[in-house]
Amino acid sequence: MHAGWRIYAIWACCAARLAFYAAMLPLWEGFDEWAHFSTIRAMAGGHGALAPRDASVPRDVAESLNLAPVAWELRQYPPPAVTQDAFWTLPAEERQRRETAFRDMPAAWRTERGPQSPTAYEALQPPLYYWLMAPVARLLAGRSLAAQVLAIRWLSALVASLVIPLVYLVARAVFADIRIALGCAAVAALMPEWALDVARVGNDCLSAVFFAGVLWLGLKLLEEGPRLRWAAALGLALGLGLLTKAWFLTAAPAAALPFLWLARGGRIAQAARAGALTAGIAVAISGWWYARNLAETGTLSGLSEAVMLRHAGAAEMASGALRVPWIRAIDSILFSHLYFGGWSSLEVRSWMYHLFYVVILLAAIGLGRMSRWPRRAAVAWLLAVYLAFWAGQLYNVVLIHLSKGVPTSMGWYLYAVVAAEVVLAVTGLRAILPEKAGNWPVAGGVLLFGLLDLYTMHAVAIPYYTGMIRHKVSGALGALHAADFQAVGFSEAARRLTVFKGGVVTEPVVVALWAAYLLGTAALLAAGWRLSRRNILR
Repeated sequence: MHAGWRIYAIWACCAARLAFYAAMLPLWEGFDEWAHFSTIRAMAGGHGALAPRDASVPRDVAESLNLAPVAWELRQYPPPAVTQDAFWTLPAEERQRRETAFRDMPAAWRTERGPQSPTAYEALQPPLYYWLMAPVARLLAGRSLAAQVLAIRWLSALVASLVIPLVYLVARAVFADIRIALGCAAVAALMPEWALDVARVGNDCLSAVFFAGVLWLGLKLLEEGPRLRWAAALGLALGLGLLTKAWFLTAAPAAALPFLWLARGGRIAQAARAGALTAGIAVAISGWWYARNLAETGTLSGLSEAVMLRHAGAAEMASGALRVPWIRAIDSILFSHLYFGGWSSLEVRSWMYHLFYVVILLAAIGLGRMSRWPRRAAVAWLLAVYLAFWAGQLYNVVLIHLSKGVPTSMGWYLYAVVAAEVVLAVTGLRAILPEKAGNWPVAGGVLLFGLLDLYTMHAVAIPYYTGMIRHKVSGALGALHAADFQAVGFSEAARRLTVFKGGVVTEPVVVALWAAYLLGTAALLAAGWRLSRRNILR
């Protein structure tokens, strides 16, 4: 059986879903979105190949934070800024005044710096994503701020959709059954937090593609031996990834494992030559960036928490790690990985997270049964990369706890290794369940994430972004009731999703993209049902 058109259909369904996510999200609701966008603007504006680390945001971006509603996590931002919660309680005239002022901002503000503009702190990130998006910003220099943001969102979402065929290729290298590999791609395509993470202005979309590429190329080396073309391609993917996101440092030591495995077969010289080629290409592409960070900040990553703690010794870091409440930290990583909304920290009911926690635990237990792994070397490689990434997450917990006093890390970071995560979860579940369960693990994943996505979109995200629900005094999000929806209505909700979108996302556009999103989601759910149905018939 060949995948044929099926993987392209899954890919298209994912792209349709991401297009709606990008249009639905309010301006700057994506994590750190205005800082990412300002870094692109700085590189597009002729300020050199690298944006200054202390560059302030353009004046129109700074002013937009005073006009458009800001995310709940920015609720301490000084007036006249208001949160999403407060914006929809303003009189209609005031909301209209703000949108008119946003639309009529002078074009000159795009290149000016305001007197109190915040810092574009994402200039600390590796530059590849911003280099790629800078020509888009230059091309759209005459368009409105909203039009530029939406164009880069849609392009970022399109780039991120490349993860789906790569998930299929990674799964295909592990499972003999093509249906399971297709199901793994469908599971990834339905994950709501992954969609929120990549359908924004930000470099996570590109890093996820390179990480999936690294995983697949490592599997090709294990399958075909130390061939130089695969070693060179792995070095290219690793180097470009390191130039996109600092978390690729976790993949660097893991990248040596395929060559060590191949050397076991007596091909030591061949494996060493191929490994040296991979390392050489990766260092040639990205080494200068990390050398620059070391010279300027004394740290490899150059990111703020690492810089704040650059003088901390090993003993202080170890002592800090012992003081971290690790159960709380891991819980925060997992729930912000499963669903955390955008920058407004939207959450669902606790039992929903706990249901996924049970599945995660079962998969982890199943991975301990190595005798039931389909292809041992392939699964071991994926597990090594995934655990290395988790080690980076836990190190980030220590940095954040020591520098800010909060025991957490960002769970959506884990979507960088979503290809490994999905395949490992299916492997673990298939190992712990009876053989007659067949395709049910992957079909169940499609069902769980599909239902979570539909619920979070229609009972959490859209109601919150259109003013139907808001945060309580405790910070928890209120539940949606029928009266809340009736007070706004479908037509008004569609209109509210177009505010501060510069006339690019209109009501007909919102409805059309929403219909495409529903169609794509339904098709992916149907694919999961077909997987389980065929198993029953057998």
